[in-house]
Amino acid sequence: MTAEEALRLIRLPFPATSAPQTWADLGAGQGLFSRALLRQLPANSQVYAVDRDTTPPTSPGIVPHILDFVTGEWPFPPLNGILIANSLHFVQDQHAFLRRAAEHLLPGGIFLFVEYDTDTPNPWVPFPLSFSSLQALLRDLDMHPLQKIHTMPSKFGRAQLYSAWHEYARQ
Repeated sequence: MTAEEALRLIRLPFPATSAPQTWADLGAGQGLFSRALLRQLPANSQVYAVDRDTTPPTSPGIVPHILDFVTGEWPFPPLNGILIANSLHFVQDQHAFLRRAAEHLLPGGIFLFVEYDTDTPNPWVPFPLSFSSLQALLRDLDMHPLQKIHTMPSKFGRAQLYSAWHEYARQ
């Protein structure tokens, strides 16, 4: 995936505030989506790029962390948003994980998802979440509505990639 494709996939449909924001990119890998996200945030924003195996190259605004974001303690401040791009499908208990992740969001914080639009597992996507399954999961957590942003063909199979966002409101 190119940087422009990543940006198009996660481009939020509303303008960011002018105040700097703090986000986490969970499962950041080499930081492709971290950099795409930072490009659309206000100046002086930070993205914590979190991965258990890899850290992205250091760049202004990107704070790399090697951490298992599912089981580890999150060392960052309250967040304006959490990007989960192609990593939620590795989390077995997605319900518990999203409930825990929501505790780290500021009021009005955003969940930003990128996933494969399939419910058929494979070795690379063990716990898939189609768009309709993610909607149902968020509904079950009293976190709805989910808004689709963009879709694009996957280079790794028949399922499309989709991106979606949810504004979390504390109950």
